Amino acid sequence: CPSTAPSPWIGRDPTADFAGLPLSSRSPPTLVMTFGSKTVREGERACVWSRDGSARLVDGPRRLFLCLQRLEVLPKHSAGNVEYLEVRRRDGTVIILPGPAARFFDPVEDISVHVREARLIDASEALVVYRHTANKVGEPHVERRVVLGPARFIPSADEWVHEFEWSGVPQDGSKTTYQPKALRFTKLRVIPASAYHNVSEVRTNDDTLITVKLMLFFELRDVEKMLDATNDPIGDFINAASADVIAFCAGVSYETFLNETHRLNELDTFAQLCVRAQHIGYDITKVVFRGFQAGAKLQAMHDNAIQERTRLRLLEETQAQEQRQADAALAAETRRAAQQAELETGQAQQRAQLSMVSVKAQLAERRLQDEAEIERQARAAEQRLAEQQAHSAELLATMREMKAMGVDLTKVLVSQHEAPDKVIKLDTGAAPAAEGKKSLLSAIQLNL
Repeated sequence: CPSTAPSPWIGRDPTADFAGLPLSSRSPPTLVMTFGSKTVREGERACVWSRDGSARLVDGPRRLFLCLQRLEVLPKHSAGNVEYLEVRRRDGTVIILPGPAARFFDPVEDISVHVREARLIDASEALVVYRHTANKVGEPHVERRVVLGPARFIPSADEWVHEFEWSGVPQDGSKTTYQPKALRFTKLRVIPASAYHNVSEVRTNDDTLITVKLMLFFELRDVEKMLDATNDPIGDFINAASADVIAFCAGVSYETFLNETHRLNELDTFAQLCVRAQHIGYDITKVVFRGFQAGAKLQAMHDNAIQERTRLRLLEETQAQEQRQADAALAAETRRAAQQAELETGQAQQRAQLSMVSVKAQLAERRLQDEAEIERQARAAEQRLAEQQAHSAELLATMREMKAMGVDLTKVLVSQHEAPDKVIKLDTGAAPAAEGKKSLLSAIQLNL
């Protein structure tokens, strides 16, 4: 054991030497011991301070015998997967340990050890990071880079993140009220966004004061261009949109404004807004006119006019609906009548076709019968003709035989027709022949 002189630690506050350190780096209450033993458990680290101010680090498990020494148990800091350790050294350097990591506080070398949360960036966000560096000639220089998500960002010792201060909606204000530097953030959104804006007390050319309500849709295209051109894009949008609305209303009367409000939905009306947006790296995708508000009296008159127009329009729509229903009923009845007529016509045509088919069948049957009758009559006529020819031939043969025998054929023929209907004599005019002899021609008689 060293000298037994009175210890300078007796009666002294053991935390006095660390009163200026941050709370996160100060050790837990220490124990002042003149003589005795102390156990440093496994997984712990302790610092043993001697009377001369020197210190030594002891890792457990270990059993120590202390004699006029002080034992300080050192806190252990650990960081998870989405955290990191920031160690500030007494020589001014800063050490960044990405998680998962663990480190004991060193009272000799460290000022503080803090557990910081890493910045998680999703796919719609970006971080603007600055870094101290040196240029080619060795002069101090600051570089800027944009970290796009998704990513886990842990800054190095010489980096810091840009903090944006834009015009935004105050906590106690409405969504259309904007205050400079009310919106503070570090993660920059790179997806399409929108903002409400009311342009108050806009005067038309007939001195009517109105408030125009808009909704702006925009999208960030170039982060670097935005950082170089502006420090408050929302403020730029508000000012440019207000200028466009004021210019539009200044050239029209109140009645003309009521009839041309549709132009406030067109990007051509907001030329200054579109130009300013392109200059700072944004695109204005759409502007929506949400309505307007006039003074109390004018607004009341306008509301009454709107109510009356609405009533008349509803009445007109009701009457039009009734007329459409009547037209629909009439059209349905007309279609039904046309279908009925078409059906009857079809049925009549079908009956006519059936009748025609029946008549054709009867005619065909009659034709067949007539043809059969004609054929029968023809055969009968042929048979009669054959019989007459046979009879005539037989009669001719008989007369020839009778002539050959010297029979007077005329008398025979006349005897066969004793009472003729008519007698025709042919007088040739010749002189009378000798008595007892008659001319052949004078004796010819034709029986009819």
